[in-house]
Amino acid sequence: MEQLECEGICLRAVDFGENDKILTLYLAQKGKVAVKARGCKSQKSKLKYAATPLCFGKYYIAGRGHYTLTGCDAIDSFFSVTLDPVKYYCACVILEVVDKMCLEEEYNHKLFVATLNALKDLCYSAQYPKVSLFNSLKELTLALGYEVKAITLKDYLNYFYHTHSVKINALKELIKLGEFNS
Repeated sequence: MEQLECEGICLRAVDFGENDKILTLYLAQKGKVAVKARGCKSQKSKLKYAATPLCFGKYYIAGRGHYTLTGCDAIDSFFSVTLDPVKYYCACVILEVVDKMCLEEEYNHKLFVATLNALKDLCYSAQYPKVSLFNSLKELTLALGYEVKAITLKDYLNYFYHTHSVKINALKELIKLGEFNS
């Protein structure tokens, strides 16, 4: 059984069974992996925070092919983005792009750094979250190896859908939210 300890970001968490979750983590040196977090839905779970999207930490996992979460040292939860709906949607867009545009266990250092920088910018310095997201999407797509000629967030939505057949639902909802507030 392989033991790994890597810094990573929780991209997604899906309920599994009564007390478990399946996490999608983007780990440094490993890439995107699915990890089972046993008992993390329990009130007494010590790993509840680790099974939350946006959690950035040092993850400890065990297994070969089918990984299980054994521990996590949190580095940042990017909690303040959850207090602002627009920032939260922007953060969800970032996580969703990384999740849907990466293959399993294919690591891309530039993408990992761009993702972290995007989340840090949204959390700690973005006065205009949509502008920050737009700039972050440019960096993320460049890290993925694509150069997108986009002028608006809608251009990115169309690019992902028409070029890669990938629906970025959080981006669609963010655009709807903007139209509703106008």
